[in-house]
Amino acid sequence: MRPFLLTLLLLTLAILPLRVQAAPLVRSAPTVTRNEVHVDFPNSVTFHLELADPSAISRAVLVYSTRRFACLDVAGRVPIELSGNSLEWQWVMTRSGNPPPGAELWWQWELTLADGQTFTTPRQTMIISDDRFNWRVVSEAGIHLHWYAGEDVGPILLAAAVAGRQTLEEEMGIALQADVRFYIYGSSQEMRRAVLYIQDWAGGVAFSEYNVILIGVPPRSVADWGTRTVRHELAHLALAQFGQSCVGGRRPTWLEEGVAMVAEGAPSNRVRTDLQTAVHNDAFMPLRSLVGAFPAHDAAASLAYSQSYSVVNFLLAAYGREALQALILRLAAGEGDDEALTAVYGFNMDGLESSWRASLGLPPRQIPPTPTPLTAALIPTIAPSGLPQSVPTPPAAAALPPEVPVATPAICGLGLIPLILLAGASKRKTKSTRQPV
Repeated sequence: MRPFLLTLLLLTLAILPLRVQAAPLVRSAPTVTRNEVHVDFPNSVTFHLELADPSAISRAVLVYSTRRFACLDVAGRVPIELSGNSLEWQWVMTRSGNPPPGAELWWQWELTLADGQTFTTPRQTMIISDDRFNWRVVSEAGIHLHWYAGEDVGPILLAAAVAGRQTLEEEMGIALQADVRFYIYGSSQEMRRAVLYIQDWAGGVAFSEYNVILIGVPPRSVADWGTRTVRHELAHLALAQFGQSCVGGRRPTWLEEGVAMVAEGAPSNRVRTDLQTAVHNDAFMPLRSLVGAFPAHDAAASLAYSQSYSVVNFLLAAYGREALQALILRLAAGEGDDEALTAVYGFNMDGLESSWRASLGLPPRQIPPTPTPLTAALIPTIAPSGLPQSVPTPPAAAALPPEVPVATPAICGLGLIPLILLAGASKRKTKSTRQPV
């Protein structure tokens, strides 16, 4: 019996060998005693981390970004050298451009120990604010309006924005996809100080990737210029949300501005005068000339916006809002202007111009043969600079603010000022192209 038991024991040991190995050593996460950010708006953001015992840390990386719409959102990664028990790095926005007030900043630290183990601190977030002013805020229907100058400015402009949103939804079927924040500065000069690298003639700027709009509205201009401009800029933001594109889709300027003009509500006296004069003199510009940048001259710019209003108003009245939505979505999908118009309405841009002119009682314009369009292979690809791009805001959409000389058209820069997160900028302290306004 004993030999049998001995044999059984040997077989068991052969089938189930005993393996003795040392359990891996798991270290506890480093103790963080301080993890904070200091914002000196709009100049810099300083990240600071303190550790109770930094001796085991062999490598530290700051990871940071802002919450925004982007087709490819890559966070900044900055290796930081340890100084005593502290880690610090400064993002100097005077080098890269700054996000707007209302943008949400997030950051975390990756800490690697000598044995290769990596710990990541919990993600921290904060809303970037322009603390130079004492802001008040009113909100309704997903619109948050911040202001500081003038007692009634906030409620008046909020009511205008809500009315503009209602016009967009009911007349065009274009709904906001996310909440929008307005920051109303007491003057265009004060607004421009909140945005680095903006033209010195800009009266406002919209950051569509952040759903934030900045406008300088003197309290004395709120009832006319302010209300129309708020509705106009809200339309651009809603249209950017509705027609978001990651395939290079774009909208012609006459469509972009025409939608914004319709969103303002009833046409202003300037728009009506522009249209009456142009009809009487048969002085409208070729529609194809309004695909890109509008004229800079005041009278020509005013007519360009008024004509765009009339064309979009014609499309809505004759074909309805569903067709307009389909056009916007086809353009966002990368279709060309003529291709998208033909698919939705059955005519190209020349046909649209002829139909629109006929609705005004005008004869067809002599349209030369359309040249063969250039393909992407025939023209060089130019990378955008990333700085704000702007075209004049129509005088019909916004009468000149009192502080702007009459000879100079009011400008509203609607741009994406992207954050340039420089991953290789260790040890240094440091607006997609947008649719035009």
